[in-house]
Amino acid sequence: MLRHWRVRHSLLLALAIVLLAPLPGCDRGDEAPPPIVVVTPEPVRGVIAETTFSDYAPGLWVAVPIQVSDRGKLDVTVNWTFNLTWMYVYIGAIECDFVALSGGSCPFLIESETKDPKPRVLETEILDADTYYIYLYNVPWDYTTGIGSNNTETVEMVIGLTVGLEPQDAGGPAVRLGRPTVVSPPQL
Repeated sequence: MLRHWRVRHSLLLALAIVLLAPLPGCDRGDEAPPPIVVVTPEPVRGVIAETTFSDYAPGLWVAVPIQVSDRGKLDVTVNWTFNLTWMYVYIGAIECDFVALSGGSCPFLIESETKDPKPRVLETEILDADTYYIYLYNVPWDYTTGIGSNNTETVEMVIGLTVGLEPQDAGGPAVRLGRPTVVSPPQL
């Protein structure tokens, strides 16, 4: 019986050695390790928000907050009804009140103070996840400069986000668009 037990143990030990020998985890020194392959995903752009508002009178500022939860590039397309309207478009990283906006002291990331092109497309550099602001100014007619118009506008905005521009980017865009609000002058 002892002899039968020894034979059985010897057979199990031999079987274990035979089975474990060819495993890739065992370094036999005669094979090169497999190459490491790094797959870099392509950048992905998606429309993350759209909004439309009307009765936008000349001389008013409108601020639209956007909460961006993924690192990437924002692109904003703004269109309005009348070709002769002077629409200034800005993107900023902080919320500004009427005094800062009308006084020119609001720091913007991007400024587009021109009549054309229509529609207007602005694109940022890569931004961190944070809240950003799109500001619009419907420039009123100024007889001395010949700039502006008296058009009350309907505005459409489409906001896109491109992610995956950097190796650490992962996941899809998640944004919360705030409601467009008129930035009122201070009450005296």
